[in-house]
Amino acid sequence: MNFIQQFFGKKEPNQEDVKEFIQRKIEENLNLDYKRFGAIDNSSKLAIHISSFANADGGLILLGIDQDEITENGKIIKIFPKEITWGSSSYSKETLEQKLLHRIKLGIPELTIVPIRNENKEVIFLIDIPKSSLAPHMGPDYRYHKRVNFGSQLMEHYEVQNLFRINWTMKEKLVEKIYEPLSIELGQYLKQLRGSTFYLPPYELNKVLSNTYYTRQMPLELSKQIDQLIQNIEDLNGQLTYTRITLKKILLKNIFEHLGLSQPKDYESIDLRFRLISDESQGGINIFDLFNLLLTNQTIKSYVNKHYQNRYSEITIVYQQKYPINLEMFNDIIWKQCLKEVALASKINQMKKDRTSLVDEIENLIDTIIEY
Repeated sequence: MNFIQQFFGKKEPNQEDVKEFIQRKIEENLNLDYKRFGAIDNSSKLAIHISSFANADGGLILLGIDQDEITENGKIIKIFPKEITWGSSSYSKETLEQKLLHRIKLGIPELTIVPIRNENKEVIFLIDIPKSSLAPHMGPDYRYHKRVNFGSQLMEHYEVQNLFRINWTMKEKLVEKIYEPLSIELGQYLKQLRGSTFYLPPYELNKVLSNTYYTRQMPLELSKQIDQLIQNIEDLNGQLTYTRITLKKILLKNIFEHLGLSQPKDYESIDLRFRLISDESQGGINIFDLFNLLLTNQTIKSYVNKHYQNRYSEITIVYQQKYPINLEMFNDIIWKQCLKEVALASKINQMKKDRTSLVDEIENLIDTIIEY
């Protein structure tokens, strides 16, 4: 949960939500900062505050909220929100990013800026800063700052050193425990997707991601990508199951029609085997290989010629008894009709598109993991 959700209970609060939030009079603290909109004019100072949150536990800056300061002996001891100070409608999220983000080294992953506008299009900004996995971040003054109480202060040398050490150690562990094994499993998925698979087993992938201590240390954006990929894999598995059943039904229907056999009520339960026959030898052909040929629009004849050097002239279908068919006839009558029906199956065509998209998604995710 990010800080906007934590404080407002929703991802995209509106003007009324901000007004209600001010009325709650939540004191400024380690994770919460109120700033008048005019603070945007001193972008270097604002960038320092942002980097200080990232170097500590993260937090939320409400840019456009005046402060109600409580003092004691001339010293500020508490800060509360006072009122909204709207900024010009000419300001946008992109404007603020251009003014601030290049001033912070390194960039802060998952930093979120949410603009909120009133009826006159005037704006305030919610700046959601996560505890950074890339800390420490240097401010525009070439120094490192951290959030304390309701302000920022320079970090000691040992604190900067510790942050570098902690994050490098964690990165090494993430590479060892998550990134490398995850890349290996994703590589296996690519191999299966480019082959004749009709199911992508999630076991090993889930096993890698079951180490919740390390998965929680991953950047949020990467976690979202992985979660989306897993969902897409599950969706494709459903499509692959449907495709396998449909391909078998198309194949068996046309074979049974050609052989003059009664069509079964349940094609899925039929055990059909195929053997390639010649005068000198015989060899089996897997039904899943046939499914893959249908999906890739290949003829039986070209497949046999390529893989068996024209050795076979007959295909025998084994179902309760043996039904020999001339390979040329099987190819031109039964198989070509199967190819036509598969080409017209909209759900199968959609599966093929989704499978191609998933290949691209996995390749992109592997590239992203390598960058981390």
